Amino acid sequence: MKLSKKVKATLLLFSMSATVLSQGCMLNMNEYKYQSSESSTTETIVSSDSKTGSESDSESVPADTTEETIPSSLHMDPPEVDTEAPVFISYPRTINLLKGKEFIPGDYVGYIDDVDRDVDFKVTGDVDVNAVGSYPIQMTITDDAGNSKTIDVTVKVYTKKPTPTKNPDATSSKTSSSTTKKPKTTFADLKKKYETGNAFIGIDVSKYQGNIDFQKVKDAGCHFVILRAAIYNNGKFGIDSKFEQYYKDAKAAGLLVGVYYYSVDNTTELMKEHCAELAKALKGKEIDFPVAYDFEKWKGFQKLKMNSSDLNNMFYLFCSEMESYGYEAMIYANPYFLRNWFRPGGHKIWLADWKTNPSYVGKFYFWQFSASGRIAGIQGNVDVDVYYPNGRVVEAKKEDKSNG
Repeated sequence: MKLSKKVKATLLLFSMSATVLSQGCMLNMNEYKYQSSESSTTETIVSSDSKTGSESDSESVPADTTEETIPSSLHMDPPEVDTEAPVFISYPRTINLLKGKEFIPGDYVGYIDDVDRDVDFKVTGDVDVNAVGSYPIQMTITDDAGNSKTIDVTVKVYTKKPTPTKNPDATSSKTSSSTTKKPKTTFADLKKKYETGNAFIGIDVSKYQGNIDFQKVKDAGCHFVILRAAIYNNGKFGIDSKFEQYYKDAKAAGLLVGVYYYSVDNTTELMKEHCAELAKALKGKEIDFPVAYDFEKWKGFQKLKMNSSDLNNMFYLFCSEMESYGYEAMIYANPYFLRNWFRPGGHKIWLADWKTNPSYVGKFYFWQFSASGRIAGIQGNVDVDVYYPNGRVVEAKKEDKSNG
């Protein structure tokens, strides 16, 4: 895979012989210089003690030994024959509705089809918004070929708002939030648990983190930060209001810096226009990782009038546009959408999977494993990520045939 000049900065930075203080351990960065996946047959995670070079009892991850060839112009076409039903990609089992409030069922769900861009949506059942109670309804989506899918939903009309609970069907990642309190996890704990010789801990932030002391972040043992550079949502495009300051301060602290673009672009014209604005904001800056594409408009997806091929083609267009400006691109997504909807086409993956171990089967280069990390220099929770310079491969578990 050809790397842009700006991405090649990563190679230089990781090959520097300088040492970095990390939670009381001196990490010799010369031991952890960037290697492409083609240059290594295995990724062996070793102890962070570079003086002894002894291997720890940790996981050995096979690397991809095949060449990562990305076509210069990726494109996905819908199937010629539509045999698959549309799919609800976001929906609640229960809808809590304040008494007297208008009920618009389509605002609570998201659905997608492999062919149709305007799927028929119908609701069966009555809801009296002026009477407290529980109302069972059915929601049905049908494509032009007659394929359909129905779900059962309960609408609860209330006067006193119920205590919110975690939605078991939630599929969002970066923008989702839970009312369930999570234990505070210190950055030192996360480094001890996840950082190894071939895995480096960092964070990703946006303006919502407020004022950040990046020197304290660096001193806490953080190696990199991925900044939200821009966002397009609700018909408005803008550069993150903290991006320029964050970039300046992060670089001054000696952190590696990546960026992501939060997008709901649904036309070629919009995507090209916004990529140009993004490239303008990145001009002259040293970006150390591929520029990440972050799409999370799952609830209400149908309002974008896209099918699953369009969804992927927007990502492919983003990649080609950013490459035309000299930047490599990657995708940010969780396992569900990578398995079912996104086809990265050889582009690197930034995995969002808030679990102790990733559930995605395949290769990825970044893993966002927590949204509740704590680190000096930032007030409140922060997303925490692992960067694998060689990539990490998680293979499907083999079935146990010991019992016949």
